[in-house]
Amino acid sequence: MSKKISVATNKAVIAVDMRNHGESPHTDSHTYPDLASDVLELLNKLSISRTVIIGHSMGGRTGMVVALTKPDIVNSLIVVDISPISTPGTLSDYFPKLAKAMKTVNFKDSQNVYKARNIAKEALVASGAIDGDAVGFILMNIGVKEDKSLGWLCNIDVLEKYFPDIASFPNELNGKQYPGKTLFIGGENSRYLQAGDLSGIKNYFPAAELKYVQDAGHNVHADNPVAFFNLVKEFLIS
Repeated sequence: MSKKISVATNKAVIAVDMRNHGESPHTDSHTYPDLASDVLELLNKLSISRTVIIGHSMGGRTGMVVALTKPDIVNSLIVVDISPISTPGTLSDYFPKLAKAMKTVNFKDSQNVYKARNIAKEALVASGAIDGDAVGFILMNIGVKEDKSLGWLCNIDVLEKYFPDIASFPNELNGKQYPGKTLFIGGENSRYLQAGDLSGIKNYFPAAELKYVQDAGHNVHADNPVAFFNLVKEFLIS
């Protein structure tokens, strides 16, 4: 998706692993101000003075925090299937159960990433913490760790500890606004971004538009990549 957007817009796209995810360092803290600070530090390191931010879910809220605290560096903002106003009640049950199930996966017999992902898929679906259609997104967190073993690249313990912070939008941003162009993209079948949130969203982002992608759940870009790409391309080119 990053490459397609880059080619379509003739712009460089930087895909960021957030702290405690992917190949980025593990830390003992995981709040939205932490994540926004990491993004700002990266932009400074790369000498980028203005940018477009696209973020999904936790990344979407991180993008909102960056835009609200440093509006001068954000040219425009795309937020994918997350709201600053509400969080689905189901998330409060879903993530703790998922984290617990992830910790029980035994990667001992994994010879490669493919095998490790199959083992994890079997265990997670059997646990009832996630269904087979959604598990692919979680399996992307499996890879070769620093000690050369196979396993979860994300820092499950810290993500579990800071789940209440991840599941809510920072109260200290009440009253702040980002006036620039903002597009919220929701999955038609998802409950993470409700149409009724738009009036509250506009308190933070007065220029916000809200559009939905058909046949898509929370992982909009994976469920309907063509429709998602077209919305992003249209917004960026306009």
